[in-house]
Order: sequence, then C-alpha cells, then structure tokens
Amino acid sequence: MTQTSQPRRAFHSGRGKRTFDRIPGGFYLVGVLVILFEVVTLGAVGLTLAFGGPSGDDGASPAKEPRRVEVTYLATGDHPSVNLTVGEANGNHESHGIVILPYRKTVELAAGADFYLDVRSREDQEGGTLTCTVLVGGKVVQQAHSTPGSSSAVCAGSTADAPQRGIPVPTLTPGASPLPEERRLTGTVKVPDYPGEGSPVIGTVTDSSLEYAELGGTWDRSTTQDPIFDGFTRKQEGRQRALVKSTQVDEDIMAAAGGTGELRGVAGAVMDERRRYEYPRDQAILVDVASQPLKVDGHDAWLLVSEIHFHKRGVPSTMDLNAVLVVDTGRVRPSVLWVVLPETNKRLWPDLNTLVASVQVR
Repeated sequence: MTQTSQPRRAFHSGRGKRTFDRIPGGFYLVGVLVILFEVVTLGAVGLTLAFGGPSGDDGASPAKEPRRVEVTYLATGDHPSVNLTVGEANGNHESHGIVILPYRKTVELAAGADFYLDVRSREDQEGGTLTCTVLVGGKVVQQAHSTPGSSSAVCAGSTADAPQRGIPVPTLTPGASPLPEERRLTGTVKVPDYPGEGSPVIGTVTDSSLEYAELGGTWDRSTTQDPIFDGFTRKQEGRQRALVKSTQVDEDIMAAAGGTGELRGVAGAVMDERRRYEYPRDQAILVDVASQPLKVDGHDAWLLVSEIHFHKRGVPSTMDLNAVLVVDTGRVRPSVLWVVLPETNKRLWPDLNTLVASVQVR
C-alpha cells in the first residue's frame, strides 16, 4: 500500500494562528513613521552641536572680548632716578622700585579701566621737579607735577577720560647713563700709580694709632670728629666732595666681616658700609679696581680701591674713587683710613698714592 506524504506543519501560536498575522497592518506604517522621526531628531541635534549651537551648560553665548586701548606712562623730572609705582586706581599697584628718568612704558588696558602712576623722590634726593603723564591712544588724558611741599607726582584716572587740550607730550631727553655691572675682586691686583702732581703735603695727622699726610692746596685742614655722630675721629675735606677720614674699625663692621679680623674681609666690610651710608640707597654700584696686601711699619695691612658708580640729584659726579686701607696696629681692632676722590676732580687722584705711601703706625 502506497503512503502519500503529508504537508509540513507550519509554526503556530497557541491558537493555531501565525504570530505576525496577529499584528494589524496599520501598525507597520506607524512604526516606520516613528523610526523616521527619531532619525530626523537625532540628526538635528548632531548638526546643532557640530555648528556651535547653545551650550548644554546654561544656554548662554560666549562673552564678547572687551575693547582694548593703548596706555602710555611717562615719568620725567630733574632727578636722575625715582621710585615708581604703576597700576590701577582701585589699589592694585605694582612697585617698579628705582628707575632712571626719563621713564616710558606702553601697555594695553581694557577700555574704561583705571590707571595709576606715582613718581616719587627717593629718600635721599627730595626736592626738584617731577612730572607724571598718562597718554591714552597717544593723547594726554592726565598730567601732574610735584609741588615744593610734596615729593611726588600722582596721576590717577580712567582710560575713558577725555584728552586734555593744550598739554604737550613731555620731551624725553636722555637721562642718566646706565650704571655698570657690579664687579668684586677675589684675587690680588695692585693699586695703579695715578699720574699727575697731586696736592702738596703740609703736615701729618695722627689718629687711631695711624700717622699719615695732611694735604694742602684745595683741601681744608684736618679736623677732629665725634665718632658717635660721624663714625670717624678725623676728617679732611677737599673740593667736590673729596674726603679723607680715619678711625678704629668698630665692632659692627668686625662682626660683618665674620669677626675673625681677616684684613681683606674687614676692608670689604668697610667699603660696603661706606656705600650703604654715603651713597643713594640701592643705587650705587661697586667696581673693584685694586685689592692687595701691604706692610705698614712691619704691620699687616690691606688696601682695597673701588669705583662707586651712582646717580644723585645735584651731584655732578657719577663715580667716586674710594680707597679703604685697613692696618693691624696691634690693638684689639684694626685702624682704617678711608679716601674719596670724585671723578669730576681727577687732578686729586694722585693724592691716593701720596696718602697710602705716607701711613705709619704710632
């Protein structure tokens, strides 16, 4: 008996109906529309992010850069150098320390920002005239001058201030020449034999166990000094700030030299003290030209010679030749002879050789 093959049974759900046959035909259309909507929405979001749309943080646009203006600070006057402070009128000031006049600096500030410029006399150079000037866009918006009763000129205002008519921009004539770099000798260099006739010798001075020449010519007579007020016990003055002084080295200088009595260190400590007290503070440069050991009547000694370069109002010299001779006299502390000879009177420089050669221990 021949069997006939049966048709394969299709997969049926529990009720014998095809699964997909149970979904109404209208839902296919709705699904297609939903998918298209999602694609369009995501594409729009992507384009917005790609082309710099609103930020996801707060939706605010980036702030616009404020307009900038060119501001020029000028400081002029008859001082070689001044203390200078610049900044904002609201108190955010920056000290530039000591600067040489004339001074000029150009910066960029936001339009409407405050400015501040204080040109002040140095502690040891009061008097004279000082001027501050502030330009915005090349035009003077403020200018001020020091008065006889004040030691500074101050300009404070806003970059939005209107230009002042009839006030010319100050002429920046060349000011004081720049100071050289500091140079201190560590080896031994002999003092030069300065050429010239120098001053005549009219006698001798005895002080602090030293005896040395008293000079004539343009020098005044040597006089006794109070060491408490002057720091020295003898002084002779010459033209244009020339000086010869002597005393016993005090305890503070010995301590500054390390307290060992090593003569080279003591000579350097004396020179540093003279620069600190006799020259404009923070504006005097030492350039050593000679440093050598000597014998004075069989006693150990050290000679240090330095150029001190400086700028000081009312002083024509910008360099003085300074010499410090420290002698171990056998006392608890050594004695010292200090000589100052200004560059503006080089005719006196041979006096240094005369004085050093004349020193004896008494």
